[in-house]
Order: sequence, then structure tokens, then C-alpha cells
Amino acid sequence: MMATVVAVAGCGGGGTGGDVDARVFGEQCRPGGTFNATGRAAVLGTLNVHVNASGLVEVDTTAELLLVIDIVQNGSAVEVVAGGCAIEIPDVPIAGQDQPIRFEVPQSTIESVAGVTGAGTLSSPDQVCAHLDTDLFTLVLGAVLDPSTIATAPLPEADVDGNFRFCPPSADTTCELAIGSNCACDQEGDRKPGTTLLAYNVPAVNLDEVYVALRTQFALSGEVFSSDLLLGEIEATIELGILGCHLAGGGACSPGQVGAVKNLNPMITPQPGNPSLFRAVRVPPATTCTQIVAMRDQLFPR
Repeated sequence: MMATVVAVAGCGGGGTGGDVDARVFGEQCRPGGTFNATGRAAVLGTLNVHVNASGLVEVDTTAELLLVIDIVQNGSAVEVVAGGCAIEIPDVPIAGQDQPIRFEVPQSTIESVAGVTGAGTLSSPDQVCAHLDTDLFTLVLGAVLDPSTIATAPLPEADVDGNFRFCPPSADTTCELAIGSNCACDQEGDRKPGTTLLAYNVPAVNLDEVYVALRTQFALSGEVFSSDLLLGEIEATIELGILGCHLAGGGACSPGQVGAVKNLNPMITPQPGNPSLFRAVRVPPATTCTQIVAMRDQLFPR
């Protein structure tokens, strides 16, 4: 796995009272206090996205990113180690089918990705309502990409014969031992290529697993409401490169079946004019992803 993060969590709005936050959250930052951002935070990104599955399906929907970040503040500069706790891939509704296609990323898979480091900048080192902007976070699972083009390089995916570029020496080489770049690797060490997603309700092909290269990118912009709360906007995308799949009845998919899954691979992009939001709340320093997932509804009431 190769992953790059060039930023830390912040919150939407501006340093003059938070017009964006007032609009999107119904909450407005009130100047006058001070803050210290150093510590651990759980971050929930609620993504308003457009899903396009090869033109067969187009729909506006939502997805979620759940993160854990460790922040070290030094004046107006911020350093962070960020890790993923959960990535929700939007459902793909199919006409004439009661249940939408659903690909699920197991939590254990997300947690297999090592934390990544980045930086951000505050408009004030200690005054509440300080603005924080970040560069781009790029997180890749099930593949090794060239660090210089990690944000833009095409993800590995199967061709018409079901073949894909894998990292030597074999298609089930773990990402930790992978050689080369721009190639697929075994994220979980389960001897299956790429990242293993659970698959539900795929029409015409009764699947239980899909093997993918996955890239999610997100940039954050916002306001510090207090030492314990950050609110703002998140601009994010989720991409999948289909490598293969497994039939629920047993056995690997044929190249034709893999091609059918590729046709249903959702392209997930931000909805124009409908900003996605994030909320970051402080948690105790030793809080794990497992605990954050278990406390999701307490930390981020629906």
C-alpha cells in the first residue's frame, strides 16, 4: 500500500464568524475564546456525491468517511498522523431491482493501512474561529502507485481477458512486500489480489467478493470552534479499479463476469453546488478505530 496525506482535519467557514458553517450546519462559530488543537480526534466526513456506473446508472447520494487523526500544533502550523476507520462506498440502485448493488469495505481492511502524515495551516495559533485549510489527502488500498503521481495515476484494473498489472513476484504479493509501482497488491494478506470487498445484490452474477484497487482523496477547509470541535467542508472522491471477483457458489469469476462487474463500477464524484461536510471531535489519546466505530452514533448523532 502507498498512501499520502498532505493535511490535517479542519473545519469549514472563515475566520470572521463562519458563514459557511452557519449555512451548512446551522452552527455558527463565536469568536472570543482560545484553543489548542493538539490531541486525537475522530472525524466524520458526510459526502454528497454523484454516482455514475458506466452511464447505466446516474444518481445523487451520500457516502461517509470515518477517520482518526493525531494532531500536533506548533503555532499556526499543524502536523498530523491520519488513519482510516471506515470508508462507505455509495449504493448503486438498479432499475427493476429491489435492492441496490452494495460493495462493503471491511473495517479490518481499512485498519490494515498504516497511518500517514501531513500538514495544515491555521489563520491564528490560538483564537477560536481560526480558519484551517489543508492540502490533499490521498489514501490507496490494494495497490502501489508512484508517489509522484499517486493522486492521478490510473488504478490497476482487469482487461478484457481478466488480466491486470500486479506487483511482482505474484498477484497475491502483500502490499508490504510489493516491488514496483502502479500495480496491484494483496492489502489484507488473504492471498487475494487488491482489496477484498464484500459484494451484495450484483445483477446477473451471484457474487460474494470483489477484488479492487481503491483510492480515496479528500481536502478539508474550515473553522476551529473549540479545542474539542472542528466543523467544515470536505471535498472528496472515491475510485475503484476492478481486478476480479468471486462467485457466491465458489470459484473465481470468468473474464466476462469481471467485465460485467466493471460496467457497474461506480464513478464517485462530488455533487456540484452541494458541499460535503465534516465534523471532528476530540477523543482520548488511546482511542482506537474499533472504539470510534462503536461510538459512532455517540460521537456523531444522526
